[in-house]
Amino acid sequence: MTVNTELQPILSGVLQFISYMVLAVFAENVILARALGVSRLIKLVPDHRTQVWDFCLPLVLVITLAAPVGWAAHNLFFPWLRDYLPVWLPISALRPIVYLTCAVAAMAVAWLLLGVLPRRLRTGCRSQLSLATCSTAVVGTMLICANQNYTILQSIAFSLGSGIGYIFAVFVVREGRRRLRSKAVPSIFQGLPSSMIYIGVLSLAIYALVGHTVVL
Repeated sequence: MTVNTELQPILSGVLQFISYMVLAVFAENVILARALGVSRLIKLVPDHRTQVWDFCLPLVLVITLAAPVGWAAHNLFFPWLRDYLPVWLPISALRPIVYLTCAVAAMAVAWLLLGVLPRRLRTGCRSQLSLATCSTAVVGTMLICANQNYTILQSIAFSLGSGIGYIFAVFVVREGRRRLRSKAVPSIFQGLPSSMIYIGVLSLAIYALVGHTVVL
């Protein structure tokens, strides 16, 4: 009984962490539900210059590492800064700049962590690191966590889930585009029209899970 009582808070925390990850992957997917982080990977025109993992792996690292820094900025830095700002300058005007600074700090740590990868993958990931850091998926996720008043654990879980959800969306769109090249698709719908219809249907399916209750 004592062991179960001691394990209950840990299990509850793990379940909460997983639930926020799943929420970010599916119900509040950064691309399909939020339209954040759209890049050359979510493309309507083929572009082979950017490989999936070269961009996605740095994005996952940056978006996850930026979560605790963004939480500290929202809960510690902004309340302290508010007392020193002039009346005509609202704190909301500085939020994008501060969150982008948090992302840059996370990028520096991600640069070091990428050093453990094999040379070829490391070089490709580092070449896309700056683009991944400046993605709206990173800053947008921090803004969502702040607006929802998530705890630091919830912010990390939601950010990690957002990164995984980004990869999920990329592969779903790529697989859909591959299947839409079938000759069974009428010629008038091939290419751009079929891709837009496919992405639109995916977005509507994700939106059906969220409805009108989620506040940005």
